[in-house]
Amino acid sequence: MQDVCLFAHFDKDDRVDDYVLRYLKILKELNFSIIFISTSRLHRTDITRLQAVCDDVMLRENTGLDFASWSAGFAKHASAIGGRLLLANDSVYGPIGSLGAALARLTSKPADFYGMVESIDVAPHLQSWFLLFEPWVVRHPTFKSILAQPFSAMSKRQIIENGEVVLSRLLVGAGFRYEALYLISREGLIARHYPINPTHLLWRELLLDAGVPFLKTELLRKNPLHLEKEDAILQLVQPMDESFCRLIRLHLARTADTGAPITPHKNAVNDWILKQRYAMLREGYRLSHEKRTALEIWNFVKFELFIVTLRVCRALYLLLRNRSNQL
Repeated sequence: MQDVCLFAHFDKDDRVDDYVLRYLKILKELNFSIIFISTSRLHRTDITRLQAVCDDVMLRENTGLDFASWSAGFAKHASAIGGRLLLANDSVYGPIGSLGAALARLTSKPADFYGMVESIDVAPHLQSWFLLFEPWVVRHPTFKSILAQPFSAMSKRQIIENGEVVLSRLLVGAGFRYEALYLISREGLIARHYPINPTHLLWRELLLDAGVPFLKTELLRKNPLHLEKEDAILQLVQPMDESFCRLIRLHLARTADTGAPITPHKNAVNDWILKQRYAMLREGYRLSHEKRTALEIWNFVKFELFIVTLRVCRALYLLLRNRSNQL
């Protein structure tokens, strides 16, 4: 095998969704040999569908999240990998548009390993849902030692720290350089100083400006920041790929947690705070890309003052509440 993709999968209903099969077929068209590793109890019908696209289908126990799956796939197939290695999973909807074109733009910049999105949460690193490594990185002892860790014995937080974050840090420490379509150093003052999740806050900018052809599934399924609803996001995607939008809607309908209690909506003050933060973050992104430096600096100052004001108000609120409880 030359270029290989280790694809980590989990589905709560123990099935392979059509949006996942579509992603796999596109990877195969790009000449990746696909090793599919699932922690679900897949039906024989789904395994047969996968075998038409994938070079191997591995089933394992549901422990250690994606890094344990990648570790298992690498342990079995490392000696057969002759080219690049892609780590991918089913936590994104995509590709939206051409993945081949996105990869060409990404790899046109000289680097040793690549990702779609960089984050500075905890420490600077590439988000792990799409990671591409050149052959010399795959053969390096540092890379092998990272994937050899006992991820199945770790908590989710430990997996993030020892897998996603450490992977970038140790490879950079070993002398390797990474690139991304969304790289923090190119994204302005606010992005460089505040650890946001770009796939939640800047999904529109990632898709339209940075050319990242994916949306995180949790953005539509869970709406973690309560900023934009599923329909508003899909209205943007639909003109780009109407048939794929139907697959997304079908997956969302199937995986909706209808039995869970409805979370109370955030109050008006919290809603306003979130929207103000979001607006300033997006404005900072826009001004940075337009190279309007003076306005970007002023926007950053406003953001800093806004954050300080919020912290002071929160401290005063807690102080008054504590005093009230003592009376």
